[in-house]
Amino acid sequence: MRVPRGFLGAFGPSPLPSPRGRGGKASGRASQWQKFALAVWAIVVCGGLLVGPVRAQPGAAPTVADLEAGKQLYTQHCTHCHGETGDGKGVSAPVVYPGPRDFTSGIYKFRMRHETADGNKMAADEDIFRSINEGLHGTSMPAWGGLLSKLQMAQLVQYVKTFAAVFKEDKPGAAVDFSGEIAASPASIAKGKEHFDKTFECHTCHGSAGRGNGQQALDGLKDDWGERIWPANLTRPWTYRGGHNRRDIFRNIALGITGTPMPAFADPDPMAAARAATDAQGKKDAEALAREVRENIWHTVNYVQSLWTHPDEPEVKSVLTARLVEGPLPLGPDDSVWQKAPTNYYPLVGQVIEEPRLFTPLIVGLEVQALHNGKEVAFRLMWDDRTESKPGGSGDTETFVDAVALQFPAHPMPGSERPYFLMGDAKRPTDLWYWRNDTPDRAVLVQTTGAKSFQPGDNPGGLRAQGVVDNGQYRVVMQRALRTKSTDKEVQIGVGIFLPFSLTTWDGSNGEQGGGKRTVTAWYNLYLEPEPSRAPIYLWGIGIVVGVMLQFSAYYVTRKNRGQSNTVSETGRS
Repeated sequence: MRVPRGFLGAFGPSPLPSPRGRGGKASGRASQWQKFALAVWAIVVCGGLLVGPVRAQPGAAPTVADLEAGKQLYTQHCTHCHGETGDGKGVSAPVVYPGPRDFTSGIYKFRMRHETADGNKMAADEDIFRSINEGLHGTSMPAWGGLLSKLQMAQLVQYVKTFAAVFKEDKPGAAVDFSGEIAASPASIAKGKEHFDKTFECHTCHGSAGRGNGQQALDGLKDDWGERIWPANLTRPWTYRGGHNRRDIFRNIALGITGTPMPAFADPDPMAAARAATDAQGKKDAEALAREVRENIWHTVNYVQSLWTHPDEPEVKSVLTARLVEGPLPLGPDDSVWQKAPTNYYPLVGQVIEEPRLFTPLIVGLEVQALHNGKEVAFRLMWDDRTESKPGGSGDTETFVDAVALQFPAHPMPGSERPYFLMGDAKRPTDLWYWRNDTPDRAVLVQTTGAKSFQPGDNPGGLRAQGVVDNGQYRVVMQRALRTKSTDKEVQIGVGIFLPFSLTTWDGSNGEQGGGKRTVTAWYNLYLEPEPSRAPIYLWGIGIVVGVMLQFSAYYVTRKNRGQSNTVSETGRS
């Protein structure tokens, strides 16, 4: 390993003689000293990399210095959400969804340890460490692994444990047994579906399609702190809060998610009965039962993974390509023609720039496809929404419509210039193609000069639309001619050029409405695929003809030269 330049000098003047002696030859003694220094440095650095920090290791008793360091880190990085006393009531808590963890309760949702003999569902040090290191997906809890060292995160673990008395009174239970893992197969997935529907009855919360829209979820579920909570959308694994590898899913089924309505199906530890059995047959029966429970869970893991639309959050592409097709464009959201169109995924975030703001978005993203035939363009938009919202109620319980809109600049803009993404402004207005679920076969054009100007009316703007809701998923198609008569007032779409667009959705059951409370995306680009040029084929034909002519000419010239050469030779011999 090479010593970094300036490493020895960082500790002051070197006590070693110069590595170079007279005449430019290395001094033997200096060389030995250098080798010794290199060896010491390698042992210190490499040993530290391999062994890691010796203090604040998971399970080890923290020192006073560790706790003080952990307190300083907590004050600097954690209090704004979790509060100074760890009660989850920091200054940011009101605008964070889900709410920050209340450390004083000692309840941690994600753990790899069984319930203790005293009935405590405790997280081990490594469980808390992982939440700090990797963050919690789909929440405001970031991954600190890229900012803090392992030692610092271990110190934070020890400090946050001081907020709850349970860590002084008890110790975490036995580790989860993941043995007997079953590989995915059609047979295993079929068994998993049966356990999903009947053994564990997962559909009552997660829904038959796994989108988190089961009847109990719609009726209203609450966590231990009285907050409304929604089951995970199992088709979107990148939104699983505690991770989505196979063991994460197994753990959630086996141990449940502490503090939430998600129950445990293998906690307390099924092997506890086997360990406590006093006779051989009792131990054998208990072990067989524990093995059966693990098998059922592994089959269910395989079924859950079969529901995934993508194994990880799809890559966001900056350009949406509208594929060129012949004939009329499909208006039906489930027309088979859409299977030929590429699909782009776009993440959504709550609008928090202007009042009223949305800090608790429930729609995380949507998928978009586009087709055109040279005269018209059609878009298919798909997104998951657990609730089919119907307007009604009042006050905090008021519900609005579910809706979606495509946004375009109303007028052409030079270069990379774009309107303000929150519905433009007076100088750079935008056109919104707006669809809502209470009029599923209709879309309207809404022209805006800012969020406050958003007032949907009855202007069809040449738009045609059709939408369906199917078991927690909306699928909507909107069509329009590329060119309209109002060229100076409406967006005009050209083939082979880039046109900026963005997306916005409204979840009416989440209180989303108007130009403020909604989810939004950044600007992206639409590109209509041009008709393939005939020039290359034409030129290729000309090239073939020219090539044949050149070949023939070369052959003719060669034969002629050979004839002249033979004539000269014969003349020379005569």
